[in-house]
Amino acid sequence: MTADEDPIARDAYDEMADEYARDVETNGYNAGIEFPGTAGLMPDVDGKRVLDAGCGTGNYAEWLCDEGAEVVGVDASEAMLEHAIERVGDRAEFHRANLEASLDFAADEAFDGIVSALVLDYLEDWRGVFAEFYRLLEPGGFVVFSVSHPFNEYPLDGEANYFEVERQVKEWSVEVPYYRRPLAGILNPLLEAGLRLDEIAEPQPTKVFEEMRPDKYEKESKRPVFLCVRAVRK
Repeated sequence: MTADEDPIARDAYDEMADEYARDVETNGYNAGIEFPGTAGLMPDVDGKRVLDAGCGTGNYAEWLCDEGAEVVGVDASEAMLEHAIERVGDRAEFHRANLEASLDFAADEAFDGIVSALVLDYLEDWRGVFAEFYRLLEPGGFVVFSVSHPFNEYPLDGEANYFEVERQVKEWSVEVPYYRRPLAGILNPLLEAGLRLDEIAEPQPTKVFEEMRPDKYEKESKRPVFLCVRAVRK
């Protein structure tokens, strides 16, 4: 989980980067639901050039390197990038970047794939993001991303409107703003960018999650937590 568009979110991740780096490997939701769901949508990346868009502390960048990919990671948070560099070293290339702005890659630096795990929830407008992903992909290249499932917070509280993109705040060790959106708000921007929807996963808790969070296993086995999507450039 990283933040790019909202300066407050970016600052929050700068502040809690050390905590997040410690927690990401032992958090059952990451290790036991989201990661296997997202990784399960990945095609073979051996020898492929892959952009880790919102690389955070580098757990996906490290995995991609282990799978044989040539990895470039970008993130808005300097503190998160420091952890990624410490974790992955010179096996990958890292840059600070805002995903809602044009990324500094030329046409001859195109990617075979883009991975964006638990990042897009922190961006309000996805149309420009997916248009940029489309620009950066080779024909036939893939985008795999994960977000909070739109039904995870349903039924909504108070005056919340399911059909709107609405700013919310997570109460972690610091307040982290994010955007809740409907299913159409997740899928239509990638289709409008020219990407083709290829596969969707609604990952269920694994044995790893059950071991890490036995108190939550039954509950999370009956409701969606994350939505994982693979799309392809036509």
